[in-house]
Amino acid sequence: MELAPFTPYMSKPTDESRRSITRQIMIASDETTEQIVQGLIQIIAMEGPILSTRAYTLYARKGGLMKLSATAARRFSAALKKAIIAGKISMELDTDEKHTQALLWLPSMNRVNAREYGNRGFDDIPASELGEVMFELADEVGTDKAAVYQKLTELYGLKQLPKSATARLDLVFEQYLG
Repeated sequence: MELAPFTPYMSKPTDESRRSITRQIMIASDETTEQIVQGLIQIIAMEGPILSTRAYTLYARKGGLMKLSATAARRFSAALKKAIIAGKISMELDTDEKHTQALLWLPSMNRVNAREYGNRGFDDIPASELGEVMFELADEVGTDKAAVYQKLTELYGLKQLPKSATARLDLVFEQYLG
C-alpha cells in the first residue's frame, strides 16, 4: 500500500497574528468570524481531512497561543458552524475512545485520504483514515489484529506503536474489520 504525502500546516506567530487572534476571540463580529473561517479553510486546505481539535490547535498556535482555551474553542466552533452552514467546510462526526469530535474537509476534497504519518500523533489521524489504511492492509495480511497493527507500524515508519494508540486503533479495528 502506498500512502499519499502528508503536508503539515506550518505557521510562525507574528505580532500581527497575535493581535489578530486576540481580536477574533474577544470580539464576536461578522468580520472576525469570517477571519477565523478563512484561517480554518487554509489549515484544512493544507492538512484536510483533519480533526477539529487539531485544526483549532494549529489555528491557535498561528496566533501565538500555546494552549487552546475554552473561550477560543467556542469562538472557533461558532465560526466553524457558520462555515458548514454556508457550505465552505464539510463535516461529519469522528468517534474515538475519549470523545466525539468533528472531521473537517473542504467540499472539493475527498472525505478520506490515506496519508503518511507525518508530524501527527494517532489521536490526530481521523478514524476514517486509519480505517481505510487498516482495511487495505487486511487485504495483504488478513484480519489478525496483531498482523494489521504490525504492518501499520511499518507502513507509518515507526519502530513501535505508541502505547496511547492501542485504544484508538482497537476502536477503529472493530468499526472497520470487526
